[in-house]
Amino acid sequence: MRYIKYLLWGIFTFYFQLIVAPHFTLFSIIPNFFIPFFAFISIRIKSKLLFPLAFFLGIALDIMYPHLLGLNTITFLIISFIVDKFHMNVNKQRFVIVSLSILFLNLIYYMFLYSYHILTTQLMDGFFLIFLFSIFYNTFISIVVVYTLTLSEKIKITLNV
Repeated sequence: MRYIKYLLWGIFTFYFQLIVAPHFTLFSIIPNFFIPFFAFISIRIKSKLLFPLAFFLGIALDIMYPHLLGLNTITFLIISFIVDKFHMNVNKQRFVIVSLSILFLNLIYYMFLYSYHILTTQLMDGFFLIFLFSIFYNTFISIVVVYTLTLSEKIKITLNV
């Protein structure tokens, strides 16, 4: 039952990324909500179910953005693998460690995107500054989302009927 819940959360995250994420645009940078999602569920489920979920959600996002050529799939699998092997619990005593880990995950994701843009297009002036800002902006969004997901996981709702 828990795996079905995370599968449904993955589908919700996919639609959230496509429909709602463009409303969080800052300086033409759309945050990627899959990074905190995979950082969160990599701690919760086993790798034999995590990697197929990361693969299929990456393929689904690559279908929506075909110019990235499978880049989302590769980076989601790498992020899931790293978090699965080297994860820590998310709690308030480890806020700095968790924040630095999320910064590292965003750095990995955006390094792949930066490498892709270097290979496929000419870089415009100030692209490196946009790259750095996108890392820090997405890291801030990711920290907020990971702690929101952690909080929502701890809240239990019961109905007395």
